[in-house]
Amino acid sequence: MQNRILSALAVAVLGLTCTVAIGGTVVLNNGDHISGRITQLTQTRVVVNTSYAGGVVIKLSSVQTLISKSPVKLTAANGKTSMVTLAAAPGNQGWITHHVAAEHVKVIPADLPPLPLVKAAPPPPVPVSIFGPDWDNELDLGATNTTGNSNSTLFNGLIQFHYRHKPDNLLIALTGGYGVTNGSQSLGFFSSNVLWKRQLNEFKPRWAKRAFLFLQNTNLYDAIQGISIRSDTEGGLGYYLWDNKKSEFDLRAGPGYTYERFFHGQSYSYINGVAAAHFRYQLAKHVKFTQTAGYVSSLENVYNYQLSATSALYLGLPHIVRGMGLRFSFTDLYDNAAGTQGLKRNSTLLIAALTFKF
Repeated sequence: MQNRILSALAVAVLGLTCTVAIGGTVVLNNGDHISGRITQLTQTRVVVNTSYAGGVVIKLSSVQTLISKSPVKLTAANGKTSMVTLAAAPGNQGWITHHVAAEHVKVIPADLPPLPLVKAAPPPPVPVSIFGPDWDNELDLGATNTTGNSNSTLFNGLIQFHYRHKPDNLLIALTGGYGVTNGSQSLGFFSSNVLWKRQLNEFKPRWAKRAFLFLQNTNLYDAIQGISIRSDTEGGLGYYLWDNKKSEFDLRAGPGYTYERFFHGQSYSYINGVAAAHFRYQLAKHVKFTQTAGYVSSLENVYNYQLSATSALYLGLPHIVRGMGLRFSFTDLYDNAAGTQGLKRNSTLLIAALTFKF
């Protein structure tokens, strides 16, 4: 009986020795050992042919060390292949490769076909907005002060929340400005704008998917033009002439309602018609240009109308502070009804501001 036990132990030891000699061992990060013939090694995976499970593919990120006295086909990052043996690095933290001359390599059939070289996928971009990747929020702050022949102090600001997740698009913007020149108020306005658009993706024709419904409300207070409140609410249909990552251009039109009151007490309210256009173009990775224009007119009195246009250039400065940038904008507002109050119908606003994405 004792002789049989000794014989069995001898066979087991001999078998283990032969396995290590002609095969190899994969040690995983969790401490598990996988024994077999290591046949292939790429930048991301390793193949082990085992007697109990056939070919096993293991992610290289799960491997602590590799050992193989038999040649292993190694595929480098540039796609070139070579035959190497593998030895454990000190402390079993990684492995060391030793190239084998071609005349000493025997062709060993693999249980699995050769693995393609898989490049690691780049990590997903980190969204700038703390609200998530579908939000593009912004805070603009600008100030100007002059002394000498003309003493003036001007402040302006904008806070904007923009949600884009097709088919929905929601914009909420609040804008304000105040200024004094030579002791007299030269700037004083506050406006709000809420615009919701929803694309009609449920329609099958490709051209119909570019159509969208919209609902918009804008409010304006302007101390210089004498406008106590002007509120416009419109809704209707719009259409994207094109819409991609680099640029977009849409047109929209529909009926609405306007209420306007001036400092002198006179007020107007009427059913209106609105037409508007929006254009965006990504000039470079951190440079964007936008153009918005709108026309609102009373359906009862064609001489009671307003025109507005805003051009803006955004320059991102992520190399200074992440989310930081500069915005230059020019706005032209024309209110034909203001002329009846003895006020100038046209006013312009040029703004340079520091912006922060959040």
